[in-house]
Amino acid sequence: MNLGILGLAVPFILSAVIAAPANAAGPSYAEKLAASGTITIATTGNAPPMTTVGTDGKLTGFDVELCRKIAEGLDLKTEFVRVDFSATIPGLKAGRFDMICSATARTPQRLASPDLYMTEPTIENFSTLLVKADGAAIASVADAKGKTVGAVRGGQENKLLTDIFGADITVTTYPGIAEEILDLKNGRIDAVAINYVTASQHVKDDATLKVLKPGFTVDGVSPYTHALIVSRNQPDLLEAVNAELKRLKDNGALAALEKHWIGGN
Repeated sequence: MNLGILGLAVPFILSAVIAAPANAAGPSYAEKLAASGTITIATTGNAPPMTTVGTDGKLTGFDVELCRKIAEGLDLKTEFVRVDFSATIPGLKAGRFDMICSATARTPQRLASPDLYMTEPTIENFSTLLVKADGAAIASVADAKGKTVGAVRGGQENKLLTDIFGADITVTTYPGIAEEILDLKNGRIDAVAINYVTASQHVKDDATLKVLKPGFTVDGVSPYTHALIVSRNQPDLLEAVNAELKRLKDNGALAALEKHWIGGN
């Protein structure tokens, strides 16, 4: 599968970014964020190469650096808040964050949500399984039937596994990827359901792990695209972020970020 930057074809009028539509449920992002000069962004910091912690102890990764560039284009500083993935959307709904930047799949369920907006796509990805390299019990994703598989709470893999296998699978949920990989290596679960890009990074860093390819194929669910998320109360922030995504695509910055962080994955 060629993982590439998706076309962001929708044109945006800059003047529309300044004033919120009449039906906006709260103050415009210009009023809310420009006053403080800071945009607050939720991320997990535990899904490399999308969101991770560098050797200097600072958050980095494809999504994190993309959000920094978007904020710079909007003349805003960034304040990242590390949370478990399952807390990202509830925190956005509660007003704790202005945006989610955390390897989030652009799924039909999230697109239809009355509480949030997903931006235009950033990269392509798909769901698959991460297994122990020396194991033979799971050679393809279909072999997950009858097995115990880990998934991150709030991630799309939970629903994907139950939709495919129903009662013929045991899904164990975790707050983050590190915890489920630890249980995989210790034999407590048989596999980890995870996105391919992040799985590939873990395999690169740990030769005892193996990522299965091809991955799951479910219409509208996998393959999928990634996106950022803003509150449904901030449609003008959505327009502003999408305008920045288009600018970064047009000037090659988005492709450069993908090449640096994801490369041949």
